[in-house]
Amino acid sequence: MYGVIYIICFPHEQDPRMESLELFNSYDEAEKRTQEIIKEFIEIYDEDFTKYATPKDPVAIMFNGEVTAYAYIKEVSNDA
Repeated sequence: MYGVIYIICFPHEQDPRMESLELFNSYDEAEKRTQEIIKEFIEIYDEDFTKYATPKDPVAIMFNGEVTAYAYIKEVSNDA
C-alpha cells in the first residue's frame, strides 16, 4: 500500500499546509495521483518549475515563483 502526502507552502504563511493524505493499493496508482496533483496545481497557480515523482525519487515538486508544493509517495504498512 502507498500513501500520497500533498503539502503546500505559501510565502505569507510560516508553516506548510498539508492538503491531503491518500492511500492507494499500488505505486502506479499513487504516481498517477501525483500527476493529477501537479495538473491541479498548474491550473490554479500556474507553473515555473515542475518535477515528477519516479520510483527512484518519489517526490513531485511544483513551484510557480511564490507557492511551492510537494507530493510525496511513501510505502505504508498494511498492518494496523
